[in-house]
Amino acid sequence: MKRLVGLFAALLGCGDPELVVIDQGTPVDIAPEFPPLQIYGAPVPEPTAISSTFGPRWKASDDRDDFHLGIDYFGTLGTRVFAIGDGTVSATYLDGEPGPFTLGGNVVVVEHELPRGRTFHGRPVTRFFAVYLHLDTILVAADDPVTAGQQVGTMGMSGDTDFVHLHFETRIETVCSLPFQLANPDAGCATGFDPHVHPFVFVGGLNEDAIRVEELVGVPGFVVRYTATRGDLDLDVIESSEGVLGFNERTGIDATSIPALDSFTYGDVELQPLDFLSTSSELELEIRFRERPAFLELRDIFGRGIRFGSR
Repeated sequence: MKRLVGLFAALLGCGDPELVVIDQGTPVDIAPEFPPLQIYGAPVPEPTAISSTFGPRWKASDDRDDFHLGIDYFGTLGTRVFAIGDGTVSATYLDGEPGPFTLGGNVVVVEHELPRGRTFHGRPVTRFFAVYLHLDTILVAADDPVTAGQQVGTMGMSGDTDFVHLHFETRIETVCSLPFQLANPDAGCATGFDPHVHPFVFVGGLNEDAIRVEELVGVPGFVVRYTATRGDLDLDVIESSEGVLGFNERTGIDATSIPALDSFTYGDVELQPLDFLSTSSELELEIRFRERPAFLELRDIFGRGIRFGSR
């Protein structure tokens, strides 16, 4: 179960004086449609070295909101990059080569089988793709079989980036994003849904189940600040009496274009992510409502979370 930590910091005078506790909340546990597998290995030697997680973020380098569709693992030039499990190299792309990853630099795509009986967006799915972007070197070729832990390349800064890192994605059933599917209806990769999911669904990550949720007073409407340590970077669902926002399945989120996906205003609810960098100790997200909702529920990729108020 999720637990709230540090709730009374503001009241004791050692935290932000504008923050006050809502209440302790009620633990919830609601199984997601696509429960995490977490049977695969990490793609890098230091899997806690994360500069951006999956979902809404403030992209400081571009000074804008950005729905991040993967995880950025930072490191040094030449850091080894591994296959997360047994699979087959679906494709490789060199920096500047035409294809679905024109800004991704040197890219490796590996296809993995899913266990039988899995569904996503209400339809059966049989495979997922691990996508490695911004590589310095590529050590595999299309159609190569790979085994768990095999080196497939090295970390770099090819493509559209200004620092050395691996941008790592996991895409279910198809490698094609929903905007690509809509723009290329004859490409043969259409599923009708956006395939990206939080990589922690497959490779796991620290899951301390420790968050802090506080009300920000003295501002218009009703605003709460969600804070998670580096050990809990897996927020998935924000549900309230205003509706549901689901990051993995893009529930309540327009994923038909990049500009739409990067807009964090959803009717009477707005998300405002704060800076999160390689040196940050906590991730912070403000959830803004025009009026106080009857309830607010926050759940992670496992469906575990906290509810405030009554449904």
